[in-house]
Amino acid sequence: MDKWSRAWLAILAWFGAVIAIFAIVQNWSMVSFALLFGIGFGALCWVIRSRIRPAFERLGLANFGGFAILAIAISSGEEVLCWALGNRIANPVLWKDLVIVNGSWIVWYATWYFILAKRYAYKEKEALFLAASTGILYEYVSSGTFLTNPAGILLGAPLAIVVYAALFIIPMQLVDFWGKDEAAIKYVASPFLPYMLSFAVALPIAIVVLMV
Repeated sequence: MDKWSRAWLAILAWFGAVIAIFAIVQNWSMVSFALLFGIGFGALCWVIRSRIRPAFERLGLANFGGFAILAIAISSGEEVLCWALGNRIANPVLWKDLVIVNGSWIVWYATWYFILAKRYAYKEKEALFLAASTGILYEYVSSGTFLTNPAGILLGAPLAIVVYAALFIIPMQLVDFWGKDEAAIKYVASPFLPYMLSFAVALPIAIVVLMV
């Protein structure tokens, strides 16, 4: 078993412990969402991932257009499910939330499509782990939770990684991983560059949407 397989096993074990805690305190909305989307949808995506690119090639959509369609559809579905189960979303008004979130996350996805995958060398589980790690920044830095409740990351980190991995598995199948650079800087660039670029895009979008 390689180190990235072991890393994912550790995250899933941590995730299971956190879900048990949420179940004990009867936070069923969080338990339901994490299991339905993170584990259920994520596992389905992992099983069928090899079929995605051939299907999109037959449709002539194995390009950024198809990639963006997948990214927005999956991101929107995740937000709607999160909202429907009563969990916190970026904005309590669903349509505003979808505009803000998709405006931000499409940059997260696109940074991998256009920059990271073309520069750095990744193994499949490594790329998924690093891409999903950006979820910690979205959930805890953007919200300011790391200041008000820094210990909360112990509960939130595995949830964020598992959920954001579920978001990324299918779109990742249309990314061409041509990069050769093995420099250690990729472990910093991979989670942080998408976050910084998406924050720069999301902030003006959020300002405009919140004014409506």
